[in-house]
Amino acid sequence: MASGITRLNRGSEYFIFLQALKGNATSTKREHRKMKQKQCKKVQEVNQVKIEFTNKSITAWGGMACQIGKYLEVIDFRGWVENHFPITETSPFAKGIYEKALGQFLTVLVGGSRFGHLSWWGHGIEAVSKMFDVAWLPCSASTLTRFWGKIKTQGMAEKMGDAGRQLAKTLWEWESIGEDNLNFDSSVLTRYGDQPGAKKGYNPKKHGRNSHHPILAFLGSGYIVNLWNRSGNVSSAHRITEFFDATVASLGSGFRIKRILCDAGFFISRFMAHLEAQKHLYIISAPLSTSSQKRIYQIQDWRRLCWGIEIAEFEMVCGEGPYRDLRRFVVVRQDTGRKPKAAGKQLSLFKELDDCKKYRYSFMVTNDRGLSAEEVWSEYRTRANDENIFKDLKEGYGFSAFSLANFWATEAVMVMNTLVFHNLMHYLNRNILNPKQPQKQLKTLRSQHFILPALLGKSARTWILRLGVQCKKQRGKIRHLLERIIKIPHRLNCNAVALGGS
Repeated sequence: MASGITRLNRGSEYFIFLQALKGNATSTKREHRKMKQKQCKKVQEVNQVKIEFTNKSITAWGGMACQIGKYLEVIDFRGWVENHFPITETSPFAKGIYEKALGQFLTVLVGGSRFGHLSWWGHGIEAVSKMFDVAWLPCSASTLTRFWGKIKTQGMAEKMGDAGRQLAKTLWEWESIGEDNLNFDSSVLTRYGDQPGAKKGYNPKKHGRNSHHPILAFLGSGYIVNLWNRSGNVSSAHRITEFFDATVASLGSGFRIKRILCDAGFFISRFMAHLEAQKHLYIISAPLSTSSQKRIYQIQDWRRLCWGIEIAEFEMVCGEGPYRDLRRFVVVRQDTGRKPKAAGKQLSLFKELDDCKKYRYSFMVTNDRGLSAEEVWSEYRTRANDENIFKDLKEGYGFSAFSLANFWATEAVMVMNTLVFHNLMHYLNRNILNPKQPQKQLKTLRSQHFILPALLGKSARTWILRLGVQCKKQRGKIRHLLERIIKIPHRLNCNAVALGGS
C-alpha cells in the first residue's frame, strides 16, 4: 500500500512537472510573439509616422455610397429588381436577388471589368451595406458567376431583355421624350477563351481572335433601347430587319421615330426597302463602291458650304433583285489641305489624280426629300455620339468584359450593364449631375463624385457616414446634389407620373 502511494505521488509530481514545462513553453511563445510585434511596430514607420490598423468601417467610395444609395432608394430600384428579374431563388440559404444585382452594379460603378473586381469596393463593406440598406453584399466572384449562370436559356435572356427595355422606356418617358432619332450600330468584343458564340470574324483590333458581335439601338438623346448579342462571325447587319421590328415594338405606339440613322455596315437594300415600306425616314452611310466612285467623279456642280467643305447630291439606282430602286445620295468632300482632320475616305479609283487625292468624301443615302443636302449631312453627323456611348460602355461599364460560360447568361449581363445600369446613370447625369452641360462619361463621374473617403460611425444610436471632405464648396455641392436627388418625383414601380417634372 505504501509503495502504491509512493508511485501515485511520483506520478503527480511528474504531471506537475510536465504542466510546468508546458506553461513555460507557452509563456515563452507569448513573450516571443510580443517581442516580434514590438519589432514590427518599430519597423512600420514612414517618415517618422507610425502605421497602424483599425477595425472601423472606412470606405474609399463615400461619394458613390451616399449619392447612388439615395438615388436607388428614391426611385425604388430594389422593387424593380425583385419584380422584373427572371431569376428565382428557392434555397432557404439564399441571400437575395437584389443584393447580388446591387453587387454587380457597384462593381461596374467602381470601374470593374471582371466579377472578381467586386473586391475594389469590398473594404469598408459595412459602410456600403448601410448606405444601400442591405444586410449582406457578395464578397466573392463565384457568388456573381453562379447567380448569372442561372440564366441558361434564350427564354430567360429574353425576359431580362424585356425588363431592360421596359426600364429604358420608363426613363425616357420621365423626361417626356415623345420623338427622337433611332440609331443602330454594332461592336466587336474580343474574347480570349472558348465561350459559346465566340467565333472568328471581323475584328479590326485583334485579328484572328474569337469575338462576339452585339447589335444595339440608341435614341438620339443617348438612351440605349435594345441589345442583342450575336456570334462573332456575322456581319454588322445580320438580322437587322428583325432587330428593327423588335426595337420599334418596344418603343410603343406613342413614340414617334423621326429618322433612322446607321453607318455603312447597314447599307443593305432589303433593310432600306423594309424602312420605305413602313414609311420610315432614314439616312444611312453608303460605301464607296466602284460605281458610286465613278458617279461622284462625274459631279461638276459642287456647292461650297464653308471654307474647305463642298456638297452635292444625285440620284442613282442601287440594290439587288426586288429591292433595286432609284434612291437619293448626298456626298460631302473636304479639302485635307484646309481640313487636315477631315472625316471620310478617299476615292480609291482616282486617288492618284490631282483633283481627287486632296479630298476626303462622306457618302450617304436617304429617302428624306424634305431635307436639303446640307441638312441631311448635319442630321447624320449627330450619329457620331454613338461612338462616345460605345466608348463609355467599354471603358466605364465593362461592356467588353463579364463574359460567362453560357451565351445567354453573357447576354443577360450585357443587358443589365447597358439597358439598366447605363440608362439609370444616363438619367441621373442628364437631370441631376450635369443637366445643362455636356454629358460626362462614367469614368469622369467616378473621379469627380464617387471617390470620397468616408467613415461609418454612430451618434445617439444613429448611423452616420462622415465624408472626408474639407472644402466647404464641395460640401455644399454634395448637399445640393442629394437635395435634387430627393426631389426626383418618379418611381420605377409606379405607373402614375408624379406632378412637377424632374
